[in-house]
Amino acid sequence: MPNENININWDDPEERSRLVERIGVEAYNEAYSRHIKQSSVATVAGHNIRLVGSRFGKLWQVGNTGRAFKTREQAEIYARDNPVIEDGYDE
Repeated sequence: MPNENININWDDPEERSRLVERIGVEAYNEAYSRHIKQSSVATVAGHNIRLVGSRFGKLWQVGNTGRAFKTREQAEIYARDNPVIEDGYDE
């Protein structure tokens, strides 16, 4: 299962929940990590920058900081101003 091509809407919590039930937590985490790497358009100061869907529309997410911005430029500025700490965790 880990190498299976998972084709879901990662922005949909219900689809992600069904996927966890179908393939299990470990395989889900591996698939999600692959999705993050594939959907990232840049890495700035250790943060993966990627476009995500939200209740506010499409936003540029900055790693796992919990921050997202309307423009890619805003996301990259935030990432540069808040680099990942060497022993920290981003993705």
